[in-house]
Amino acid sequence: MFKRLLCLVSLLVMLSMCFTLIGCSQSGEGSEEETGTGTSTKAQTTTKKPVVTTTTQVTTAEEVNPFKDFYEITWLTQLNADWREGRWDELELEERFNVDLQVWAEDGRNTERMAALVAAGDIPDYFYMPQAPMQPYKMYESGVTRSITLQQMKDWIPGYVESTARIPIGFSYNLVSGKDDEYIGFTHNNMGGCQFFYDATCINLDWLENVGYGIDESEMTPFKTTVSGYEQYDDNLWFAEGNFSFDDLNEIMKRFTEDDPDGNGVDDTFGAMYMVETQWTNMTQEGLFGFVHDLKYLYKDPVTGDIVPKYAYTPYKDYLAWVSDSITKGYMTTLAGKESWVLEYEQLTATNKVGIFSIVSDGYIYLNSTSYQVFPPQNIFLQEKFKDERFVIGPMFKGPDGKGVNMTYGIDPYGEGSYRVQLIGAQVDDGKLERICNILQYTTFSSQENYVRYNSGIEGVHFKWAGEPYKSNMIKTAVADLAEEYRGQLKVFSLFYTPSTVQQQIDNALKDGYWWFMPFMHYNGLFEKYALNPEKHLSEAYMGRELYAEYVDANATANQELNPIIADFKSRALSGQIANLNTEWSEYIDQLYANGLQKMVDDFYNNPSFVKYDPGEKFTMKD
Repeated sequence: MFKRLLCLVSLLVMLSMCFTLIGCSQSGEGSEEETGTGTSTKAQTTTKKPVVTTTTQVTTAEEVNPFKDFYEITWLTQLNADWREGRWDELELEERFNVDLQVWAEDGRNTERMAALVAAGDIPDYFYMPQAPMQPYKMYESGVTRSITLQQMKDWIPGYVESTARIPIGFSYNLVSGKDDEYIGFTHNNMGGCQFFYDATCINLDWLENVGYGIDESEMTPFKTTVSGYEQYDDNLWFAEGNFSFDDLNEIMKRFTEDDPDGNGVDDTFGAMYMVETQWTNMTQEGLFGFVHDLKYLYKDPVTGDIVPKYAYTPYKDYLAWVSDSITKGYMTTLAGKESWVLEYEQLTATNKVGIFSIVSDGYIYLNSTSYQVFPPQNIFLQEKFKDERFVIGPMFKGPDGKGVNMTYGIDPYGEGSYRVQLIGAQVDDGKLERICNILQYTTFSSQENYVRYNSGIEGVHFKWAGEPYKSNMIKTAVADLAEEYRGQLKVFSLFYTPSTVQQQIDNALKDGYWWFMPFMHYNGLFEKYALNPEKHLSEAYMGRELYAEYVDANATANQELNPIIADFKSRALSGQIANLNTEWSEYIDQLYANGLQKMVDDFYNNPSFVKYDPGEKFTMKD
């Protein structure tokens, strides 16, 4: 009995030990897999074989050096005739990217030198050559330069692709013929240019108050100069959205002309001045009728339904009628036409005898610049006798349909031709092109700090911040105060890319009070409100290279017949020689269509292959 009991106990102990061993083995296996230490230990139990333990070693892959291969890269840009070998930025980039950057001491704007280089076959690996003997497409077609694909851009310089995607028409600029994803070079991208109004409307604020149309000071924003020594003129300028109706405009012009607004007792003032339509006049003149001076802007006509240039756009008739009537009544004066219009404009505005006029939207910022001191309104209040005159700047008036528009300096940030493309020599293989892109990605898109460093220089050496870094203005160091090794053109190793500065302008104005026209417009939501979006825009990017080439030839032929008709009608309308403008307008339009406009409309303007204008993020990006 005792022996059987002893055997039973022994059996139970053995079974207990077996279960314990199995449990420990399973627990250990699960722990190894969950922690993921890189070593896997597994136990397998079968009825035929004992437990087998295996250990697998995982090795760490050796880090690959993306810049292992060494390259010599020749480099040419504009303004580098005085290049100093071994400058600080060259040395930094050579060390980082394992290259020898051979910057040519040349100026890409020197026509003779550039022609000599190309004729001799001396083509840099990477270059910007505004005065090249051939345009970029000809350079490519002649085998002087090579192309770069969109995929290569995505892989090697993603910042360029990302910035272009914000206004995607950029992907249609400078394409290789017949391709939609291959380019002849890098297209310039100047975001600031398409977020800027070149012109603005200016009114003599004292006159406005004197004739009963004053603006409450709470609705105006004061100007503050950044130019030391000119602070006394801060009270001379204000910004506002006038919201004066078209009837108000006509009444104000009348009172400025007839009611002696300057109080000198002499009938010698004018309500406004008419100037031939240019980029100076859009907001104050033609923009009141929904169009701008630029013939590349096309509009859908409310009567014919066709897409047409301004000279065949029905509101153009109403514009000419208004100008003619205002001149006839004496409410608008005109330039004499004996000297250049710019000189006569400067002279007339300096008399302070015109109440409403167009101005360069930022000219008054440069109060110490002799180039800008001749323009209004500063050419008035900088005179001792007019030092207290006040002016208000902004979108002041609405047109007859209650709206007003202006034209942005650039329709988009991009461009064509030798001044707008940076190129790559045909001798550059993909490996070297990738390294060039690596450098450009680093200097232009990798960070705000690097962008500033390789475009504006070293903080504390080339400039200092007026206030908070990257939000305030740069105070640049005079060249004479720079050590030799820090002198010279700074924008050498980066792409021509200018990001949006809208938020910086607003921050600078809100924090330090430095208001001028554009931050005022952006901050108050007026930029998008007044910027004109045409139905279509005449350019190769929107039409495609082949259709645009056909258009250029057809337009040159059509203009031989159309231009005399257009000029004659405008001249007679402005001089008051047309008794019934509506009747003559119909005859004028028929004449245009019969002499070439119909063909232009059918073949190009209404052509569905000519895509409509798309602003992208033009009105929302602020960076």
